[in-house]
Amino acid sequence: MEGFSMSKVFIVMGPTSSGKTSLSLDLCRKYKGEIISADSRQIYKYMDVGTGKLPIGDKYIIEKGNDFWKINREYIWGYDLVNPNQYYSAYDFAEFALSKTKEILEKNKTVFLTGGTGFYIDVFTGRIKLSASKPNFLLREELDSLSLEELKDRIKKLNPKIYSSIDLNNPRRIIRALEKASILENGNDKYVSKNTLNYLTAEEYVYIGLYVPRNILYSRADKWVESIWEQGLVEETEKLIDMGYGNTPVLKGIIYRTAVEYLRDRKNRESKIEKTKFDIHSYIRRQQTWFKKNTDIRWFDITEEKYKENIYNFIQRNINNG
Repeated sequence: MEGFSMSKVFIVMGPTSSGKTSLSLDLCRKYKGEIISADSRQIYKYMDVGTGKLPIGDKYIIEKGNDFWKINREYIWGYDLVNPNQYYSAYDFAEFALSKTKEILEKNKTVFLTGGTGFYIDVFTGRIKLSASKPNFLLREELDSLSLEELKDRIKKLNPKIYSSIDLNNPRRIIRALEKASILENGNDKYVSKNTLNYLTAEEYVYIGLYVPRNILYSRADKWVESIWEQGLVEETEKLIDMGYGNTPVLKGIIYRTAVEYLRDRKNRESKIEKTKFDIHSYIRRQQTWFKKNTDIRWFDITEEKYKENIYNFIQRNINNG
């Protein structure tokens, strides 16, 4: 393609149900690209339905690999990286994604880092700088046995400042925060390593945000929730429990925890679906709050008739000016 430059890495971001994956698949076909998923739940194996790995709507041909899926022959990296009981941090994600970005660029292809986990995206781009820290497995074992409410209570007592800023519906995030807070509280750096990420230096990040009016976004999210309950969420959750992952933090997180509750007595299915919708709405609001901190995002309203054309033009201008 004339004027094509590999100096830009495109970040496609937006809240749940805004259509990020479907758009990125289109962009891959148009600009010879590959996707890296920036989603803290899609990293887990055997968790496909409840994490939204499948785009909604059309029929797709899917091939699954070790750390990727191919959907209609387009690569999505970052799916199925670890088992549901394995520890995986934002640092681990950024390390994987930065390495994979370099590989893709070396093939003269475009990178579309796509997802709704703002923290992952900010660590990848270096807006948030982390040092690697090894998990305290003894503390982890103790924390894994606690309920979500018990975890909330502990982080509130240990560090009220972290409590007021963390996602309180994400037990894995709370556990990691408790580990870090415990290290700081005790002045113990035994579990802290001085490694830092090998950030990209010759590339520029271009942020593409998908905006959807909240009432429309909630409606889209509700339809997605209904579809996953109809198309295998309960069965997927039951299989995860049978595989021995019933007490892992990921099954206590959004979407899956309500399916677990339903499996206990298989009653009040409709009320469980409504609860899942409520949880998703709360998650969407948290995502939007996080994204507001990044003033470099160029937002596109997906309800506009020519929104895709506007995005294509925006990308092409960036490529030409690269």
